[in-house]
Amino acid sequence: MKSKAIALLVVIVGLAVGMANAQSTEPLTFRTPFAFVVGDRLVPAGEYTVRVVAQPGKLSFRSADGNVNVFITSLPIQKPGAADKYKLVFHRYGGHYYVSEIWTPGYETGRIMLQHPSELMLAKNREPQHVTMYLGR
Repeated sequence: MKSKAIALLVVIVGLAVGMANAQSTEPLTFRTPFAFVVGDRLVPAGEYTVRVVAQPGKLSFRSADGNVNVFITSLPIQKPGAADKYKLVFHRYGGHYYVSEIWTPGYETGRIMLQHPSELMLAKNREPQHVTMYLGR
């Protein structure tokens, strides 16, 4: 009985991980009116495509003109209730924007970016403002 419960738990966890990975493999294109920090790099305002490039959770942010291609590590994050739209969340500290989360519609699991040391320094003194971009497909 105990081994059946463990086997069932392994299957459920495997399915959840598989669903989380499957939803995060679609490339997502967005345009920002502001410069933002991704990883350790400040990138200019413009059009970008973000996609999973390796497991577990390595993401690529590439500009439409190909001049910017930044890689960042992300982790799964879960919230109750599935996202209803594609969402990109930034943390804003004054005029500084840091990419923070990516959400895919139909899933409770998104991706959260690891915070850069410069963001951690800003976060010591104030709470970030959350700026959410809702993206259409």
